Amino acid sequence: MPKFIYEAKKGPQEKVTGMLEAKSQSQAIALIEERGLFPVSVEELREKSSALGSLTLKRVSVSDTTLFTRQFSNLIEAGLTISEALKILIQQTTNPALKSIINSISDQIKDGATLSEAFSRYPKQFSQFYCAVVRAGELSGALETVLSRLADFGEQEEKIRSDIIASLAYPALIASVGLLTIYALLSFVVPKITSMFEEMGQALPLATQILIGVSAVFHGYWWLMLLAGATLFFIFKRVKSAEEKLFWDKLMLRVPVVGAIIQKSEMAHFVRTLSLLFESGVAILVALEAVSNTVMNHAIKSEIKKIAQDIKDGVSLSAAMKKSFYFPAYVANIISVGEEAGTLEKSLKRIAVSYEQEISRLMRTLTSLLEPVMILIMGLIVAFIVVSMLLPIFQINLMAR
Repeated sequence: MPKFIYEAKKGPQEKVTGMLEAKSQSQAIALIEERGLFPVSVEELREKSSALGSLTLKRVSVSDTTLFTRQFSNLIEAGLTISEALKILIQQTTNPALKSIINSISDQIKDGATLSEAFSRYPKQFSQFYCAVVRAGELSGALETVLSRLADFGEQEEKIRSDIIASLAYPALIASVGLLTIYALLSFVVPKITSMFEEMGQALPLATQILIGVSAVFHGYWWLMLLAGATLFFIFKRVKSAEEKLFWDKLMLRVPVVGAIIQKSEMAHFVRTLSLLFESGVAILVALEAVSNTVMNHAIKSEIKKIAQDIKDGVSLSAAMKKSFYFPAYVANIISVGEEAGTLEKSLKRIAVSYEQEISRLMRTLTSLLEPVMILIMGLIVAFIVVSMLLPIFQINLMAR
């Protein structure tokens, strides 16, 4: 059904904006008027042409959603109703895209929709996992508790993500500066010196000949290399079929060190998410379906779906995990103990904490190894370029003597 962005007057001075679904523009206007509002403008939301639609769909970050959840949780815990809390959040939210979404959610709540139903209209901002937790909180009457857990979960995920980015920032900077320096030397400095050597007509050392050949490629075909790089980038970005994604993700899991980090990150995310869903009272099959949609690696996602199928066939969670190639025996054994003791949620949290600490250690180790290795490689390349340029000069000096 088409979506419409509207601006309407609520009173002489107060204007509101929001989004609603309707079959046509005239029906959208009628629905707005039914809410006691006077429509000023009503436009159909188009992903490509609508600027506000683009903002709504694309410009709400994960940190924005986490902050919204935390503030929403605090307001509900303070005793406010959902509508009152949303009204305050509309006033204090600075992100225009998120403000529009909250406004639309508030309108849907007024029209009788549940909070989870309103959230589910925005799957890019509020995932299936998020909506499942909120729905469980609504059914159990513990909405403020599940919102607080969601905020804790989002903050923890954001912390892990920012730690990984921070660990890789310095090596990435070293690599970027080193590559730019090498490119500048090969494309601009070496060709000028090469022309001088060619004028002398003297036989050049092998290292200098190799350098001149590489420099000629960079100087003459830099555009081709950029085109090839851009083509490869778009090919990888446009990998669409499930088979291709599965192939590349399996390949990434086999890369030394990197594969271990990806697997441990996905395991930590999987068990922490599952723990939150179980704590909120979500059924195991619904929880596994929600978790599988939040996992990035398609190889692990495929295994989660197999685990869900095994559970449908009457197998326990730990027994199903023991069959999986990507789920370590350690995870399955801890979960088995938790199932027997009736403390599955706590067992899952312990696994998550263990993996998160291990990821942190791995990233520190990787960073401490990457920095000196990259400096050494860049130094050797620059040293080769400098020595290759100086060798003919030394030869000329020796011949002059």
